[in-house]
Amino acid sequence: MQTNRFKVAEHLFEINMKQGEVLTMIPSLEPFLTEDEGSPLFSLTVDNDIAPSWRGTRVGFFPCPSASFEVYRQDNGAYQILVLEDGKIPCAFVQSDSEYRNFSIATRGSRQDMAFGLENSLMVIYTLCTASHETLLVHSSVVENNSKGYMFLGVSGQGKSTHSDMWVNHIPGSTLINDDNPVIRIAADGTPLVYGSPWSGKRPIYKNVHYPIGGFASIEQEKENRIRKESIPVAFGILLSSCSTMKFDKDIHIKICGTVSKVLERVPVHTLYCRPDKEAAEVSSNAFGV
Repeated sequence: MQTNRFKVAEHLFEINMKQGEVLTMIPSLEPFLTEDEGSPLFSLTVDNDIAPSWRGTRVGFFPCPSASFEVYRQDNGAYQILVLEDGKIPCAFVQSDSEYRNFSIATRGSRQDMAFGLENSLMVIYTLCTASHETLLVHSSVVENNSKGYMFLGVSGQGKSTHSDMWVNHIPGSTLINDDNPVIRIAADGTPLVYGSPWSGKRPIYKNVHYPIGGFASIEQEKENRIRKESIPVAFGILLSSCSTMKFDKDIHIKICGTVSKVLERVPVHTLYCRPDKEAAEVSSNAFGV
């Protein structure tokens, strides 16, 4: 069995492969490799010889743009999760223990299907296990400028990536550090930090870096560029809707909501109504004092 350890947002975890190599399946994990010998937050064993067995109560079906998750909860609190590619093709089966420390996964289909199932399963497991540690996995594009991270939120297709590109092209000193799923974690002194992650959507931006968050902007397409600072209740809804929330687990969901509230104590959320142009980048960067 091959074992590798990784750190994402300072959370240590290990992946044990009974067949194949994890970096061949998920090469984006390589920047996050570590030789840290501490106790891992969770351990994931990939064994394609596992025969799925359905037990427990079906607690939900959660569709996402590329993958969907059918979740079952057992009497002892453990989970079984079926990962479906494009909402219909089974590509992975995940089982947890009741403490969410040890997970096993069997992947199915073509090599591409198996890699897809493993990567999406890892995202779910990571979110589930880190929620108790003031950590959020966020659907966002994020750029760094002057050692701060600026996060652009919004539903798919509104222009998060385009706005990041406008910063990189027109706001001096800007660098893209993740384009789909960065991680937010609250530091010991209460500072919200944004971390690069192994999950970055269609663009391979896998940087093992972190910065204090300088600002949030929720992107909405409009014919005129303007920006508005939101009230705390509105900001809460915007940021929470951008997070992986684990709604099937009430305790985990409450912890995620608590972390969102702590983030908003330090960093406001703006709504940016914008065109995909240089002026839009200048409007948001000026609002953030860049």
